[in-house]
Amino acid sequence: MDERLPGIVVTGASGFVGRHFLEAAGSHFRLFCIARRSQFEAGVPRSANLRWTQVDIGHHNALLEVSRCILGNGGAEYVLHLAGFYDFTYEDHPEYERTNVEGTRNVLALADALGARHFIYASSLAACSFPPDGSSITEDSPPDATFPYARSKRDAEAVIRDHDASYTRSIVRFAALYSDWCEYPPVYAFLKTWSSGRWNARVLGGRGRSAVPYLHIKDLNALLLRVIDETPRLPALGVYSASPRTTTSHEEMYSAATKFLMGRTPRPLHIPRWLALPGIAVREGLLRLLGHPPFERTWMVRYIDRVLRVDPRRTEEMLHWKSTPRYDLPRRLLLLIENMKSHPEVWIQRNEAAFLHPSSRPNLVLYNKLLLLREELVERIYQDIRLSQLAEELIDYRSMNEETLSAYVSLFYEVLITTIRTRDRTTLRTYARILAYHRFRQRFRAGQVCETLCTFGHQIRAVLALEMEMGLSLTPEEIHDNLDLSIQLACDEVEDVFEQLHERGGEAVPAVESIDMLSNSAEMQRLIDELNDICRDGWEIKGLFGKPRGKG
Repeated sequence: MDERLPGIVVTGASGFVGRHFLEAAGSHFRLFCIARRSQFEAGVPRSANLRWTQVDIGHHNALLEVSRCILGNGGAEYVLHLAGFYDFTYEDHPEYERTNVEGTRNVLALADALGARHFIYASSLAACSFPPDGSSITEDSPPDATFPYARSKRDAEAVIRDHDASYTRSIVRFAALYSDWCEYPPVYAFLKTWSSGRWNARVLGGRGRSAVPYLHIKDLNALLLRVIDETPRLPALGVYSASPRTTTSHEEMYSAATKFLMGRTPRPLHIPRWLALPGIAVREGLLRLLGHPPFERTWMVRYIDRVLRVDPRRTEEMLHWKSTPRYDLPRRLLLLIENMKSHPEVWIQRNEAAFLHPSSRPNLVLYNKLLLLREELVERIYQDIRLSQLAEELIDYRSMNEETLSAYVSLFYEVLITTIRTRDRTTLRTYARILAYHRFRQRFRAGQVCETLCTFGHQIRAVLALEMEMGLSLTPEEIHDNLDLSIQLACDEVEDVFEQLHERGGEAVPAVESIDMLSNSAEMQRLIDELNDICRDGWEIKGLFGKPRGKG
């Protein structure tokens, strides 16, 4: 990493705001990214100045471990806390407290450990109650809305206010955010309905006056960068409104969208609130029974014809920032609809992902457990292979000395759990092919290599069975999908390489007298270095092979 650049920690880096911020800030910072999803799953490209780790911010000790890694890579002056939990069910969920409140407390502790200059928190204007008609939310408005998400943001803001810190703390309340691909579930649902031609394509709740401020993600990125740039002159604790001065109503959006979609605006069918409530309730109930709950929920009825007006003038003056007129949603809808029509698969993929907010990912739960059990499992697997050698089941491995076998076991274990963490099996397949080529040259048999790989599955499953009895929240299906299928794929690659080498007259490949760690060829070494970099996750402090056997 280029230590001439300032360092910034970005939590929630795999989310909508996080991904776009990384793109906007990539050339200005050393980026230390924290997320539940892997870099591969998030679709974030690798970069020399970007380090990624999968950590749940609800785990205090895991974040402190991350702080040591960051300090070892030049440190970070800024912490941008974007991670949070939200869904559109409007129901209470323990993740609101665990992630949004306790997670914020943990990220503050991370900022303390790093000696950061500035902590920036992503709050929401939705945390504030709708103002009376003719009034506006300002930076002084309390986060006093009462639904579960709003309460969690209020409590998180209180944690930040009460935190005794020497660094600047900025609370940035976001408006409704969207991109040129939409990626905001309500707008996506509206556009999907209005372009469908279905019976409800002309239906608007109430008089169509429901309105909130919408902010383009590019304007938000510009604001966040201004917050960082203005660090020296900002107050010790500040609240800022990431919002335009204007709101967009349901009817304004309908008129602009249908004009862009059809060249005309069909007359909307207004449904009064008293009639909308039973209709939505019946539809929601029926579709829930079918396993496909609709986006429209009964709780939304209370906001029909209400306006969330915001006055961001203090933020504009303090940060020398304003929203961009050409990014106003009614005007920008033309580009959104063009993307929807021209690239429907990408459009659906990016927008459907915005609806998914799993509170715990099985692959990450499994990875964290296997990481904790690494030394125990590597030892068990090593001993199992040695016992199989004595029983002449894996006789080809007799020539491998203790230190070499231990290193191979540790390396494959690391590759395997990295595959589970990232859900990207490319790394595993690459390693399996390297291993197969090397073992073929050493006159091993494919069945022996595959049996050794299966030993990993047998031992890991045995230990996980005990852990599940003690409350580990994984199902057999989740273990099968993440563990068993990965090992099966590795074995398939081994068999494929052996078969190809035999077809090419592999008997002429000279035998290797001594077992080297890996091939010394330049191509093999390049692949190995790539594997090592991926397995280290760029900035984990644990060594790839763990502690050498017999050395403490």
